[in-house]
Amino acid sequence: MSDNVMALDIGTQSVRAAVLTADGEILGIAQVKHDVDSPQAGWAQERPDDWWTEICTAIPQVLEETGVDAASIAAIATCGQMHGPVGLDDAGKVTTEWVQLWCDNRCGKQAQSIGRDHDESRLAAITGNPLNPAWTGLKVRWHLDNQPEVYNASRWFLVPKDFINYRLTGVAAGDPSEASGSFLWDAATDAYSQELADVVGVDLGRFAPIHPSHEVIGKVTAQAAGLTGLVEGTPVVAGGGDFPVSMLGFGIVGSGVTADVTGTSMLLAAHTEKPLVDPSIQNLRHVVPGWIPFTILACGGLSMKWCKDLAGSMCGRDVSYDELIEMAQEVPPGSEGLTFYPYMLGERRAENTTSLGGYFGISLNHTAGHFVRAVMESVALVMGKDVAQFRALGMDVTKIRSVGGGTRNELWNQIKADVMQVPLELDEEPEAGLKGAALLAAAGVGMIDDPAAVAVARSKADRTVQPQNETTQAYQAAQREFVRIYDHMLGFWMES
Repeated sequence: MSDNVMALDIGTQSVRAAVLTADGEILGIAQVKHDVDSPQAGWAQERPDDWWTEICTAIPQVLEETGVDAASIAAIATCGQMHGPVGLDDAGKVTTEWVQLWCDNRCGKQAQSIGRDHDESRLAAITGNPLNPAWTGLKVRWHLDNQPEVYNASRWFLVPKDFINYRLTGVAAGDPSEASGSFLWDAATDAYSQELADVVGVDLGRFAPIHPSHEVIGKVTAQAAGLTGLVEGTPVVAGGGDFPVSMLGFGIVGSGVTADVTGTSMLLAAHTEKPLVDPSIQNLRHVVPGWIPFTILACGGLSMKWCKDLAGSMCGRDVSYDELIEMAQEVPPGSEGLTFYPYMLGERRAENTTSLGGYFGISLNHTAGHFVRAVMESVALVMGKDVAQFRALGMDVTKIRSVGGGTRNELWNQIKADVMQVPLELDEEPEAGLKGAALLAAAGVGMIDDPAAVAVARSKADRTVQPQNETTQAYQAAQREFVRIYDHMLGFWMES
């Protein structure tokens, strides 16, 4: 009897395979790690053939470790790191030995060229997105400009999860969550745009047909079954990008709920009917109907790691996060006027892609604790700035659902709630991506009717942090100062 599903996750640091029950219980996970190659500044790449080899290791491993019969797998769904174009020729052979990852910025010149030659605001109105090097279409254009032999040999350019689906089924297919992150997608028509393809300078025929994220796009082939231990004919659904799939897994669907995803980076994301078009906001199609407007701070949790490493280098020993938190707790809200600018890896906003970090307002009265607390407050102040922008664009933000590794820092949670003056619901679910993918697989074969409704029913906040009114005045002042600094620094580090 087919009463389980399989979820695959093609991550930046590993691939994973999981078996889940129809009720969403994870029976087991197998993981195979890999490294990011960075041959020069701004480049981040991996070999797609390695992902497939790792999947062919992880799937048999999880089946063996769980004792689950492969015949019980009703469907498979894959999520994965977004925007990285894998080239395949007519025979299905990889043409791009190394794939540009989501964080690879080598196509910055392509983005700048398009921005010079076209009205960026008009393009943003069509795509729902500002122009930046993250988008798949621009990465493909880089191949045309720099590796024309690779571009010309490529029948398809597939993102990581679609490449794995192709290896499983022999079918080239995409989904709206990834297509909307290509800078080739028309938000109004919900389809690829020939006009945008002409602007970017790529052939739309090299991008796979689009299917709803829960739709079955093919079945496991005999060859793939032999390599993975799966049963030939097992249905495979389109799946989605790891970020939108995780939003489904967390139950971030419907209005009024905004997600704070603080891990290495920090994302502030919501679910709306249409994109929120603004230079500071990006938009992706959800894996259920609607859009995910979001902002991203590359140095969210990474700011705290930097702070920890800096303190350790000064002390000549490892400094724990608990020690940093204790230091920060001794400092009053607002860090007595000290402000940290956390854009050490830039941001996707066009004027700030090359920015760096910094402290502002240093006085002789500031101690190490002030510098630590200012780092923590800066991430919350970025969130406060972005929430204000969401509201200015008509979005209702009444509560924040906080997920990711950042939820373990109690002081940070309180600072976020106090800065934004809204309740912060903590959701410590560690496997939202796999659970979201499992929902798509189950929906694809009729095990559930409405993945969004099921996701909401299954989601729960472990606890809620309420804002403290006594900090309001200090954080309102800190927020005004942060926005003043942010607006002043826009474009400061832009290349001439």
